[in-house]
Amino acid sequence: MIKNYIRSTIIVILQILLPITALLILAPLLINTKVINYLQQPVFQPSFIVLHTLFYTSLILLWTKLVQRIDKQNPINTEQYKAALKVRWYLLALFLFIDVLMLWQSL
Repeated sequence: MIKNYIRSTIIVILQILLPITALLILAPLLINTKVINYLQQPVFQPSFIVLHTLFYTSLILLWTKLVQRIDKQNPINTEQYKAALKVRWYLLALFLFIDVLMLWQSL
């Protein structure tokens, strides 16, 4: 019982810490590039917002169909299917967080 608890705790901690660590390491490298600085000019801000809004809308609308197509090719159990559908919201939150950071830096 304790081994299962410790193992699941380690897995959850790694699932939380690895993405945060990667984001903290990679974000400064990506934010300080010349391409990002060029795209942060005020001329590109409306196109940035419009394109990302279209991307997020397509992510929300097409994610279920993508998961269903993958499920048809490789059948998965109901828990995995529900988890795959929940991932859409985590991805959306992550992308929005990164966009807010990018826009906040340009202010």
